[in-house]
Amino acid sequence: MNKFYLLTTILITSLFIIAQEDVEEVDPNIERVEKIQDLINRVEKNREELSAMDNARVNEFIKKVADRRFLLSKAKKQLADEEARNVRLEDLFEANEIKLSELETELNIKLGVLGELFGVARQMAGELQADSESAYNFTEYPNRTDALNEIGKIKVHNLKNLEDLWVLHLNEIASSGEIKVISANVINSSGDIEEDQLVRYGPFNMVKNRSFVKTDVANNAFSVLQKQPDRSLRRKFRSHYRSDGYAVAPIDPTRGFLLSLYLDKPSTFERIAQGKLIGFIIVLIGISGLIFAAYRYYTLYLYSKTIKSKDENDIFSKIENISNASKDVETFERECDEVLLTVNGNLSWGVNWIKFLAAVAPLLGLLGTVIGMIETFQAITVFGTGDPKQMAGGISQALVTTMLGLIFAAPLLAMYTLLSEKVSEILQEIEEFVAITIVKKVK
Repeated sequence: MNKFYLLTTILITSLFIIAQEDVEEVDPNIERVEKIQDLINRVEKNREELSAMDNARVNEFIKKVADRRFLLSKAKKQLADEEARNVRLEDLFEANEIKLSELETELNIKLGVLGELFGVARQMAGELQADSESAYNFTEYPNRTDALNEIGKIKVHNLKNLEDLWVLHLNEIASSGEIKVISANVINSSGDIEEDQLVRYGPFNMVKNRSFVKTDVANNAFSVLQKQPDRSLRRKFRSHYRSDGYAVAPIDPTRGFLLSLYLDKPSTFERIAQGKLIGFIIVLIGISGLIFAAYRYYTLYLYSKTIKSKDENDIFSKIENISNASKDVETFERECDEVLLTVNGNLSWGVNWIKFLAAVAPLLGLLGTVIGMIETFQAITVFGTGDPKQMAGGISQALVTTMLGLIFAAPLLAMYTLLSEKVSEILQEIEEFVAITIVKKVK
């Protein structure tokens, strides 16, 4: 049995080896032909697929061309319809224009004089609306602006429109002749709105606690002016409040324009500030010089009152003591000259400084003028001459410094002259006393 299996195995192995040798002996040309044939089959298959795809794209393109032709014909039809509609509308517009012109002509003929009346009504409504927008009584008539605006737009007014315009004018006339206390919203310094009592002087002024206020239509309120006129002007409101009859009260007939111009006027300090550093230096020098001059005049006045006293320290007492101690006139004169030189130096102390300050003040003013003109020319170089405000600072400095220099130079020069005369008067009195003493000593 084992031998049978062994023989069977050997036989099968031999057959396998023979078959393997047969396979290895296949012709290579046959294998290459098979590969080429397989490649040809694949190319044919791909060609058929690509041909089918090309046919599908051609069919789709032909279909789209047909659709585009349909859309083009549809658009041309719509264009023709719109052109025809445009022609119809133009004809209709021309016909309406002719009809409208005929109707306007017919309306003007029928209106006659009333057309001028309606025009005057519109004009009056516009003027009253322009005045009422900034009027001080706008809170008392809150719907007035809308009513006037509506009347101004109407071309043909009815009786009610004319009556409304008449009533609004009557209210304006009545309010222009009354002084009335009203409650209104007021914007305080912190920006908050609070209700307060105001006094309205016709259409001219609105006052709160003797302070002028201005309108703030956007917030439907009033606000106190940050800068107020002089107290002498506002003090008249107090006398008017306390009066039961007629009293004088300031008003602005231009309804705020003159008041704004008055408030734009710079104060004394603002005017000096326009001179900048040079202006403040001139003011400091001028005030210091005037104070020193007043002090020197006061000391000279006291000295002139005390020189005739019997005090031993007085100059006259000293001269008498020198006269008594001197043996001859020449010695007395020499010692008196020394005393007079000392007294003259004491009396003239500081007087020349006042003269110096009187000369320096206008020179500093001239310096400020030169600096101001330099700044003006620099502003012209940078900004041109189109905006005068750019040149206002330099021109203000040039003029203000000159003004300040002249203002302080004149009184300083006057004080110098007054002090010089006072010193000369005192010295002359002392010299007269010395001369009298010499005459007595000679005798």
